[in-house]
Amino acid sequence: MSFKKERRNEIETFIVNTISDTLTGISINQKKIADVCGVSAQSISRMIKKLEESGRVIKQKDGRNNIYSLPTETKHVTFDIEGLKEDKVYSEFVAGFIHDAPKCAKANFAYAFQEILNNAIEHSFGTKVNIMISRNESLLLFLIMDDGVGVFTKVAETLNLEEKRYAILELAKGKFTSAPDSHSGEGIFFSSKCGDSFVLESEGIVFCAIPDFESLQETVPTTSGTTVVFRIKTNHQQTMSELFKQYTDAPERYGFSKTSVPIKLLAYGDASPVFVSRSQARRLITRLERFEVVLLDFLGIESIGQGFADEIFRVFQNKHPNVKLTPINCTDEVNQMIQHVLEYN
Repeated sequence: MSFKKERRNEIETFIVNTISDTLTGISINQKKIADVCGVSAQSISRMIKKLEESGRVIKQKDGRNNIYSLPTETKHVTFDIEGLKEDKVYSEFVAGFIHDAPKCAKANFAYAFQEILNNAIEHSFGTKVNIMISRNESLLLFLIMDDGVGVFTKVAETLNLEEKRYAILELAKGKFTSAPDSHSGEGIFFSSKCGDSFVLESEGIVFCAIPDFESLQETVPTTSGTTVVFRIKTNHQQTMSELFKQYTDAPERYGFSKTSVPIKLLAYGDASPVFVSRSQARRLITRLERFEVVLLDFLGIESIGQGFADEIFRVFQNKHPNVKLTPINCTDEVNQMIQHVLEYN
């Protein structure tokens, strides 16, 4: 089967983007790619072969399996935190490395890199920071790892939280900072949303964010401090300006006035979470009065209890009538309980 140049380029780009999802290489399901692209598996096989011959794709053997990856460049460096400036690190270590990346991906990468490095410099109380940056045809990545106290410990101490795990919910809300005189609390919030993958790990707690989905996991701690891994595809389309506008009342006002809170972050890894108590609800609504519009995302939540719903949609709303609470991604059961407490009000 022959293809027009434009169609062939589309399919080749899809193959390359599929491979680029991991820097270590993957085994490709050629039939699945063929089905998605609407072509034969033989056509996909020939295209992959040509991508190998051109050097855009690398094939290695792992037993009987073919493992495909993209040619990747990587740089590592370690800095003493004392006296470090994030803009200087970016200009001297990063800017030249990604200078020819597409404009949107490069700008978002620059924002997230400097925000996360600044957090390590000013909030970690560490002594050193390790940095890795990598790139291939379809992906830009950075890893920043400090040896400080750990971000969840820092947040929990500042807000007097019962457990460090509760800290991730506060970071997900936004507008949290341990240094309000010099920071707005926007850095981690927007950094977690301006790329295609954001992973924050500290003390065995792992926060993962991809577009429209966030999760919390637990693992065995391997290092002290905090590690952030940020990935963005080179064809990323949403600019920082467009992202900021989602959380403002632009064009009337441009302040950080909106937020979206994933309710499932209260679950802490429970496969079948139950949201029934007022104490859970109070943990959820802490600091929400700082926003004008709050999207409460019930994605993955089957049902909620009367006390949980009442504390949010009646008690909190009556105390803070200027805050607009908007539930989204609700099941019928969740909607019914919300309506029940609203009718009581």
